[in-house]
Amino acid sequence: MSEAAVINDLRTAIRDEAAVGQPVYSGPLIRIKDMSLSYQGEKKEAPVNVLAGVNLEIQKGEFHILLGPSGCGKSTLLNVIVGYLKNSGGEVTIYGKKIEKPGRDRGMVFQNADSAIFPWLTVQQNVEFGLKMRGVNKKERRVTALHYIALVGLNGHEKKFPNELSGGMKQRTQIARLLANDSDILVMDEPFGALDAQTRRIMQGELARTWRETNNTIVFVTHDIQEAILLGQHIHIMSRAPNAKIFKTYDTDLPYPRKESDPKFQDLFSRIQGHFDFGGGI
Repeated sequence: MSEAAVINDLRTAIRDEAAVGQPVYSGPLIRIKDMSLSYQGEKKEAPVNVLAGVNLEIQKGEFHILLGPSGCGKSTLLNVIVGYLKNSGGEVTIYGKKIEKPGRDRGMVFQNADSAIFPWLTVQQNVEFGLKMRGVNKKERRVTALHYIALVGLNGHEKKFPNELSGGMKQRTQIARLLANDSDILVMDEPFGALDAQTRRIMQGELARTWRETNNTIVFVTHDIQEAILLGQHIHIMSRAPNAKIFKTYDTDLPYPRKESDPKFQDLFSRIQGHFDFGGGI
């Protein structure tokens, strides 16, 4: 049996086991309806509504972008989806079920990979970590890890430790680990923000390729319009906090890999940029 077939059988078995006794669900993978989130101030003043009236539906396998200025609540919304924060009002569901806590079906890719991967483990050991915790046997762990290491372009670096990797390679390790752990939903909080321009562009291309090959669902935060168009199928523009919400969505079917020289790319860039003032706000 080929390596790809082994991986597919593993993923299918895991999902079939999880689905036993579960009703068939045909709605959006993620549904956010009239969601709000408030913080209580330090001096017991009235709660601050960071998010208010957020509505969003995400289908399985789609690539969604949350675009907006710094401090508008993009990362807060991601943390609600992952289960790190609880919404104050409204509804947030995955497969029709209310999000109560983090789950294996969701994985977060952080901007700072150094805080997300284990420095004492090699690339392969980092990617295998979640599988090991779940009791997957050594042979299956190795096959799965090497498959995703190759998928993200880290062939030949399996035995390296994080201090031997570039920033882009560390981010690839993060992504490979989440894919190996069978996370259907990848939630990415400006994952390439700390990379130099050249590495950032390479990683954007690698992410788009990996997504097309895996059919995972991605929710990606950025404040870079160009990055949003290079990657996303659905680009959601958020207003400033407090009471931030999604106020405009652009859907695009531009073919991948996308080029800034494409007139349709430039037209979409201009339309999105029109929502931003010269100071970078909305």
